[in-house]
Amino acid sequence: MNLEKIETILFNVLEDIHDYIPDLTLVGGWMPYIYSNFLWKTSIKNPVTTVDIDFGVGPPITKSYSKTIFATLSSLNYKERHYKMDRLFPIVFYKEKVPVEFISYPDVDIDAIEKMVGYQIQINKIEKFDFLLKHRLTILVKNKNKSYLINCPKPSAFLYHKGATFIDRENKQKQAKDLYYIYFILRYAPDIDLILQEISNYRGKGYLKSMPYNIKKFFERISSQGCLLVEKENGPDEYIYDVRQDIFERFKGLREAL
Repeated sequence: MNLEKIETILFNVLEDIHDYIPDLTLVGGWMPYIYSNFLWKTSIKNPVTTVDIDFGVGPPITKSYSKTIFATLSSLNYKERHYKMDRLFPIVFYKEKVPVEFISYPDVDIDAIEKMVGYQIQINKIEKFDFLLKHRLTILVKNKNKSYLINCPKPSAFLYHKGATFIDRENKQKQAKDLYYIYFILRYAPDIDLILQEISNYRGKGYLKSMPYNIKKFFERISSQGCLLVEKENGPDEYIYDVRQDIFERFKGLREAL
């Protein structure tokens, strides 16, 4: 699926749930696309590396909704797939072939969330996810004649959270993708000094204490596992002579900030 097609699907989904956008946070693999196009406003070739559309959700919910997201999307052209085949609910919605999923954290007030989302929708619960919901910013995104103000994790928070959680991923391919997201920010963010300062502040406040250890372990040397994983995920690069060296140097700057 090409970038133009998945861009169209993303903006169609935003239009379908536009009433709920103030209480949702777009997360996951769409962040490189959002940051590069609408926050940093730079031209980066194919920054999207996933098609899944993931929304974070957590209290406080700012308003009382007359109907749930489930009720809204059920009336539109979405497919439903059962999370467990022997049960009617919960389900995951698909826009064409793209899953639209909702994520929160283990000790969330699920009743408050379900009043907006609907108990019928699967809500994935991820450890440490509340950190992303606490460190957000609002970004204006535009496509043709449509625009939306959406919540997203701050680039520094997205990077810091990936650094703490990539090690828990079930396979090397997903680890590589998470580490590539970190590299993407380190390489392309125009305000990288500010981002590194914010990351230093997160550590100083005791957030996600495993993050500095994980980064040091995976990027201690140019031949370390992290450099090799990111190099493979990045692929050939016409703009950089030695990709692995560039990866090592940028993560060295991150390690120094920690």
